[in-house]
Parts: sequence; C-alpha cells; structure tokens
Amino acid sequence: MYLNQHTLAKISSVFSLLSMPALLLDTDGQVILPEDYHKQLLLPEQLLASPHEPFINGAFTLIGTTDPEPMYLCFSGNSEEVISIAKICSQLISSILRELSQDSGRETTIRRILDGEIDASDILVVANDQQLKIEAERCVLYAQFSSVPAESLIGILKDAFSENEGDYVFEVGRHAIAIVKEFNDDLEPGEIEQYAMALCSTLTTEADQSALIGIGGVKHSLIQLHESLIEAKKAINIGLPFRPKQQIFNYSGMVLERFLYDIPEDSAVQFHQTLFNKKTAKLFSEEMLNTIEAFFDNSLNLSETARKLYIHRNTLVYRLDKIQKITGLDLRTFDDAMTFKLLMLMGKLRKDKKQRY
Repeated sequence: MYLNQHTLAKISSVFSLLSMPALLLDTDGQVILPEDYHKQLLLPEQLLASPHEPFINGAFTLIGTTDPEPMYLCFSGNSEEVISIAKICSQLISSILRELSQDSGRETTIRRILDGEIDASDILVVANDQQLKIEAERCVLYAQFSSVPAESLIGILKDAFSENEGDYVFEVGRHAIAIVKEFNDDLEPGEIEQYAMALCSTLTTEADQSALIGIGGVKHSLIQLHESLIEAKKAINIGLPFRPKQQIFNYSGMVLERFLYDIPEDSAVQFHQTLFNKKTAKLFSEEMLNTIEAFFDNSLNLSETARKLYIHRNTLVYRLDKIQKITGLDLRTFDDAMTFKLLMLMGKLRKDKKQRY
C-alpha cells in the first residue's frame, strides 16, 4: 500500500504520544517509520498467521492492523501495559489506513472517469457511492516527459500536489502524469498557470526533470473530466508548433492556435505559399525571420526590437521596408502584421504535422 506523506504524518503523530520506541513495517518487514530507520525485519510466522493478536518476540511486542493486507507495529517492551498500548495503536492506525483505503476507492473512480470508462448515466450512482462531489470546478493538467518513466515521479507529485481532498495524481502513460485539480478559495481558475509553473519547478528541484504541461479547460461536472484530459493533451500538440520554447500550454487560452490547427492542410499550404514562395525565398532568410519574430515579440516596437537584436534602429527600418517593397505588407501596421503572422504560423504547423506523420 502506498502511504502518502499526509498518512505517514498522522501515524507519526500517534507514535509521538508514546513513551516507548515504535516501528511501522510493511508486509515484507520493511521499516516505513521512522523514515530514517532503513532496515528490514523478519516477521515471525505466528504473527503472520494471526496478525490481529499481539505477539511477544523476546523484548518486543508486535501486532498487525485490521486491514486485509495488514501493516505491522513493533513496540519496545513486553509488559501488559505495552500489550494494551499495542492494541490501542493498532486500532487507531487501522482507522487511518481505512481512511486511506476509502481515498483509494475515490481515486479508482476518478481514474475510470478520466479514462472514459464510466458512462455519464452511471457517474451519478458511482460518485454517490464514493461520496464524490458531482458539481465542482475542476480541470486536468497533463505532464509529459521525454524519457523518464512516470512511475519514478508519481510519488513526488502525489506528496506535493495532493494536499486538497479533491486533488488526484495519476500515471496515465509510461511518460505521462495527469493531475485532477479542484478549485477552492486557495486557488482560482485564473491562477492555474501559476500552479503549472509550481509543478514545473517541483519537477526541476526534486527530480531534475523538465516536462511539457497541458492544461485542460475548467469543467463544472465530474462527467466532463475526460473531456478536460483530452483538451490538456491537445494543448501540447497544438501549442508546440507555434511556441516551441514554451513548457506550459493552456487550452482555453489558445483560441487562435486551435483555429489554425483545424484548417485543412491543403488550404493552409495554399495560404502559406501566397507569401512564402520562390519569389520571396531569398528575402526570408533565417536572419530576416528572426528579425520579424523579435519585432512581433516586442509588440511592433522598433526601438525595443533593435535593442534586443543589438542592431541600429535604421537597420531594422531598412529590413521592414524591404519586406514591404517585395510583399506589399507593412509589418509596422497591425493588420499587415497579423496577416503575416497567420501565414507564417500556418507554415510552422504544416512542418510540425509532416514531422509527426
């Protein structure tokens, strides 16, 4: 059983009330608490046969919890007082683990909804069984890694991003993790990109890993979580061709990119070639395209663009004049700049699709 930091903290608080040393062990005898006690003990056969009964082993008392797959407790001492304390602790920790098991049932339900395995007509019944809120503002974040197995990072993310009762973290592929985020007073939907940035930071500092993160649309019902996951995946696929240096892609904020992505390829090629063709091939060198992108990135500001490119302002004006002379588009005006931007993006999208397929 995976014990998150919240559960371990609860069990540690029980141990802290005792006047004697105590250990928490898994079914293999591996010590889980204290966390710095890196040993594995051999559990007696008699204890394994009757885990719910205290077992005296020399100067120690052992007992299992009441779960179908029990955890085990080891206490220093074998007096009647120690045996009584062992029984009480077993009941307390069993209660904590039952709470975790109930959470696990909720996780399984959320996971099935994410995967689209539960019909909309059945979600109400299943959610009521697991005491899940049907109506709540939630979205799905999809974190994609290039080579690191998701299973090696799932524990880090669960501990860091499952503090709220309505939040869940799942492995959804060999190199992908999904986070279901429920919004509350601590985090509003408009702050979701900051949350994604914190996720990126955690992966960098805790695991030395980078990720691409897609943010699905905010939904108001459990039924729509599967849709939000699909959108989160699409956000990465659609966003990368347009913003290759970016890590976080918010589906709701990508209206233009989604529009361009849905344009039939034949039409996109036709529009792109009205500007990028044999006649303009020499004009649009790598240096010229970098100049244009810098000009767009700096909101068509001549002085700021020249400063960022380390060129004289007149040099920039000369290049823009040259573009206007050959193409008829004056990139210093909003309408012409937007026309150029759209046609250029169509080319990037076409190139990306070719690489994929």
